[in-house]
Amino acid sequence: MSWDPNHWSRTRKIFLGIATVWPPLYLLLFTAAIFSVIVFFGLRSAQFKSNTENIDLIQLERKINNRELSQITITADDIVACDRSCQCEYHTPVTSRSTRAEIIRQASQVDENGAALVPKIVENSSQPAFPTFLPIGFAALFGIHMLSIMLMFVLLPIYILLAVNRPQFDQTTRIVWIILICLMGNLAMPAYWFAYVWPARAES
Repeated sequence: MSWDPNHWSRTRKIFLGIATVWPPLYLLLFTAAIFSVIVFFGLRSAQFKSNTENIDLIQLERKINNRELSQITITADDIVACDRSCQCEYHTPVTSRSTRAEIIRQASQVDENGAALVPKIVENSSQPAFPTFLPIGFAALFGIHMLSIMLMFVLLPIYILLAVNRPQFDQTTRIVWIILICLMGNLAMPAYWFAYVWPARAES
């Protein structure tokens, strides 16, 4: 194999260019994705905390009797209640089955007009199912991440050999490019490709 890009076909240059550009592009996308997830969940957590309140059983029963709630959701370890405007959630830790049954009975009571004290009661005492897409997505991301790292390690000796075998370089220029490629691979290798590989005369 010739290490002189002047003897390379256009297809080989394009293939090397795509492989060279992918690692820094992936790192940028990966960093942007991580930053976006942190910002999203940070804002979501702040909004969630501003619209939620922890209350005890006495406070929950008082709100039920005063008809201040539009819905209660019974889960395995707590009761989630929504106010009439659905703008605020109240969380009450409850692990006892008998206590949950009593809250359901109390919320189901009807007034003189035949309307329940809490219009909507949802029972969801089972544990939430673990989303199947999470492990699949994590495995796919891990695979892409490892392949990108392996690609960077493969590109490193290729570009060192390109710099060493370029006849137009003097000894100092070769040393400078080798140092740049070793220390700043993700920036130096694309720069080398655009400067010396792609402009080289392709074989007809």
